[in-house]
Amino acid sequence: MIKIVLHHTCKSSYTLFKALKNTPGVKFEMASQPYFTYLKNYVLSVPAVFKDGELYLLDPVEPDDIKSLIEGKTERELDVDEAVDNAIRGVMASQAMLTAVMLYKSLRPILDAEIISVISRAKFHGQTAKVPQIIQRIREREEELLKEHWEHLVKLLTFGLVREMYWLQIDIDEVEKSHIKMWLLAKATVGRLGLPYPRPNVPEDVVDAVYAVLKDAGRRYMDRIAEEQQIILGDAEFMALQV
Repeated sequence: MIKIVLHHTCKSSYTLFKALKNTPGVKFEMASQPYFTYLKNYVLSVPAVFKDGELYLLDPVEPDDIKSLIEGKTERELDVDEAVDNAIRGVMASQAMLTAVMLYKSLRPILDAEIISVISRAKFHGQTAKVPQIIQRIREREEELLKEHWEHLVKLLTFGLVREMYWLQIDIDEVEKSHIKMWLLAKATVGRLGLPYPRPNVPEDVVDAVYAVLKDAGRRYMDRIAEEQQIILGDAEFMALQV
């Protein structure tokens, strides 16, 4: 049995549901309370795909991925650098992982073997034996990867901020750099877990970069998000899905 965990606010969840809603052997579950159960199972983004109770995929997920999983046609050789690229895409698709990476300006926060096995697609392709190599390659290429993707990471981080501003009806002009600092520190941590030490702080260059993108593109982001959310909210079938 394939179980796909979704969230009512998530465009990726909505798109995958629309593509697969009539697929035999696929069950959809809306993430709800108590939600710490999902953290225990490494649901760090949605859609999150489980097969026989095991997590196999996190966003980004395509309909063909699910069909291959159902048919048992996912195993193939996985190049380590391809796996690293997959992992970076997984970070980009997860506000939980992205904010942690940006808070520390490092990929170290996500270098957990189970997380990497999923977001690198090593588990999906039956290549979990390569996970230590993948982690080592990420360590070796960390500076290069962050530099290569920095601009896109900042834009994605800002887009995530604007999405939450949309929900809370906060205008772009209301946000100052201090608000971005507080948001990022709160977003990237769970209680005390993840807090930088000895004194918790947020990198000034990250805050400056997010603030610049917010002022330059924030209203365009807000318009895109409003359109996206109105489509989702207008779909009674999707909104009626429960746990």
